[in-house]
Amino acid sequence: MKSSFYPSLFCIAFFLLPLLSSSTVLFQGFTWTSKDQAGGWWNWLITKVPDLADAGITHVWLPPPSNAREGDDQGYMPKRMYDLDTSKYGNKKELKALNDAFHSRGIKSVVDIVLNHRAAERANSRGVINIFEGGTPDDKLDWGPSEICGDDSAFEGTGNPDTGDTWGNAPDIDHRSPKVQREISEWMNWLKSDLEFDGWRFDFVKGYDFVKGFAAVKIYMDNTKPEFAVGEFWNDLSPGIVPDPDYNQDAHRNELVRWVQNAGGAATAFDFTTKGILQAALNNTELWRLKDAAGKPSGMIGVLAQNAVTFIDNHDTWSQRLWPFTTSTDDAVNHDRVLQGYAYILTHPGYHPSVLSLLLQFYNHFFEWGLKDAISKLISIRNKNGISATSPVEILAADADLYIAKINGKVIVKIGPNGDLKNLVPSDFQLAASGKDFAVWEKPT
Repeated sequence: MKSSFYPSLFCIAFFLLPLLSSSTVLFQGFTWTSKDQAGGWWNWLITKVPDLADAGITHVWLPPPSNAREGDDQGYMPKRMYDLDTSKYGNKKELKALNDAFHSRGIKSVVDIVLNHRAAERANSRGVINIFEGGTPDDKLDWGPSEICGDDSAFEGTGNPDTGDTWGNAPDIDHRSPKVQREISEWMNWLKSDLEFDGWRFDFVKGYDFVKGFAAVKIYMDNTKPEFAVGEFWNDLSPGIVPDPDYNQDAHRNELVRWVQNAGGAATAFDFTTKGILQAALNNTELWRLKDAAGKPSGMIGVLAQNAVTFIDNHDTWSQRLWPFTTSTDDAVNHDRVLQGYAYILTHPGYHPSVLSLLLQFYNHFFEWGLKDAISKLISIRNKNGISATSPVEILAADADLYIAKINGKVIVKIGPNGDLKNLVPSDFQLAASGKDFAVWEKPT
């Protein structure tokens, strides 16, 4: 879901998956308009499972599948949370078939979990819509004002004060409530058992977690024990001071680190810091931004790669045009810059104790932009050379128009319009992939 700000820079993110043992690639399997797909999105995406498996995709992130408020058909205003038959994406049977198809090809399924707020079912005697229906014959998730944050006066909440930022468009849920904690955990475990989801993408965590010191995500992680989870903690980056070479986003990436620590360390965070820096570096030809004062990558991957999930765009940043990676009116320029971004992400480290990393790919880029083959090639280079979160990065050049780095001692990536490699690529390294203003070399085995 979109956040409540409009950042000026772009980051990329890596992802930790706690229980896996091989290189991992997460694919965002929807856009903001997927709800409009003829025949339903679940039925459409199931036809793409072979393509995803063949490309090396190991995890697919799906949108919120529950019944949602009318007019909010993307699912980010969940209403009857146990009702999976009235979603615009399709019904429960179709969703289960999709997850079965993923699992048959060794792909894990991640579901978007919207917990900060919830759309109510009907109004009280004063006309305030604050009475909830869970979507079952019993009283599961049948809430009222006592489950709404007490400082949410618009919906007459009587619960505890909000533990994060106010959303405003729907009642903010009181996550200090033992009833809320218990019933949300039961619902999430139902998604695991009945739909066989493997992990969670926590939407808008700054709305209910960490901002005021309350570890809600840790509670849900402990109660549901997913294979992996990632939180959307989307905050503003500092304005750029150009051409100040000391400009950095250390405060921003350290905030992501604090959120991960507050959540118990098992969840990961989208690396909005890297996204912002990489976007600015490529679009403004300021590739010096990619190296911090310590000589490391300047995003979250430079300080806590094991809990960072890199990305280029998602359903908010691109589909809703809230923070697109590139804004050129020339599609060819947009495609070239996005591929340069993937060349960076897919050659740089992520972490897992068992040597894995996760990189988010976006549906539009993979299928609609025709970049599937180029991205798949970069994935294969990554896998072949065992790039992980513990892989060392030696940044060989970080100038305005040239970035060169050696990763794991086996891969060298060059990004930027400057064609002078400065003799930084040894003669025994062989070209493995290239495109407009980027190239990747491998050391022969």
